[in-house]
Amino acid sequence: MKNNETFDQLGAPGLALVIEDHPLYRDALRILLSTMLGETNVIAVSTVEEGLRRAVPVTDVRLVMLDVGLPGVSGTEAVTVVRRACTGAALIVISASEDRRDVAAAFRAGAQLFVSKTIATEILADLVRSALAGHLPEQPAWISPFGEATFLQEALPTLTPRQRQILGLLNNGCSNKEIGSRLGLAEVTVKMHVSSIFRSLGVASRTQAILAAHRLGLHEATGDAGGLR
Repeated sequence: MKNNETFDQLGAPGLALVIEDHPLYRDALRILLSTMLGETNVIAVSTVEEGLRRAVPVTDVRLVMLDVGLPGVSGTEAVTVVRRACTGAALIVISASEDRRDVAAAFRAGAQLFVSKTIATEILADLVRSALAGHLPEQPAWISPFGEATFLQEALPTLTPRQRQILGLLNNGCSNKEIGSRLGLAEVTVKMHVSSIFRSLGVASRTQAILAAHRLGLHEATGDAGGLR
């Protein structure tokens, strides 16, 4: 695709959603996307809540560019919420963080690219064009400030057999009290296991844990406690 072509001209209209609370960076992203999709096909907001309110009624959201350092819903929770609401969209996280743990957590929550905010405009434009054309890498990629792509080869989080069993019960919607009753554990012990599961998966809620477990293939059906502790 040539740089001066818009996606409307190529017969592939769609909406792009920018969620960024810094006004200058938000405007820069809005202008960049408007040159490709046209101004009427770009929504730029400062919070996840506003973004979902305006984008959820739209059925052709093709791209979401999301800052995770937002007021209100933020971080991994923001990625999870946006991914669930915009299932068919390419999801790019834009962040000033260089922490590998933040990158991994964003990928587990459903991001496809994690892009440094200090990346050159030309490189960002190429990434956006690829995303809109449906040409993102199959494996989530971390784009460094120099435009280099890193594909994280994380070792799967290590969970004990008991933690895997509890994770399965979380997936079934069981409360801590119900899990304790089914497995013969004190509720405080269940809470300790759940907290350890959250730390291992890099998540902060049951919903995020379930999504991460399925994405990583860690979910396993519940069964007999088998004396596991």
